[in-house]
Amino acid sequence: GDKSLERFRAEYDNLHRALKKSHESEKRLIKKCRELNQEIVANAAKVQTALKLSQEDQNTIASLKKEIEKAWKMVDTAHEKEGRAKETINQLKLEIQNLSRLVEQGAGLSIGQENTVNELMRVKKELVKERDTQAALINQLKGEIDNYLAKIVAIDGDVAAANAEAAALKEVLSARKEEAEKEQARKERLQRELKK
Repeated sequence: GDKSLERFRAEYDNLHRALKKSHESEKRLIKKCRELNQEIVANAAKVQTALKLSQEDQNTIASLKKEIEKAWKMVDTAHEKEGRAKETINQLKLEIQNLSRLVEQGAGLSIGQENTVNELMRVKKELVKERDTQAALINQLKGEIDNYLAKIVAIDGDVAAANAEAAALKEVLSARKEEAEKEQARKERLQRELKK
């Protein structure tokens, strides 16, 4: 009788150890599953953030491009004004030369002609000033356009980096999901074996 009791005790001890070991394994698996799930949630949030940043950068680029279009239109307008001012200056120069030639021919200027020459000189001075102002405006606008373009290049870089980060995070995410699924399958298999 003692022998069969001894055998029963030995078998009971083995079963008890196996059950304890399996219980510890299950606890470890559950912990691992929880950790993986937390990591998946964190990575999903990171992906969302990266995509949101990328979208914001796209919006900034679009508004900068609008600004550039506006600036180019202003440059075109300034060029037109500058061209018109140059034409008028050339016409005035011709008129002044003609009047000066008349003076040299000894006709002498009447008071009216003298006033005309003085008026033409004044208008010429104003137009030269306007032409210089327009040229300065064109240079300023070109500088602004260069700045906008530099910003767009920098933002394009940010967008590319954000997209690359999002892609990398998505890969990590799918790897973690796969790992979590494997752990879950292992846990279920272990539970099925225990129930047998």
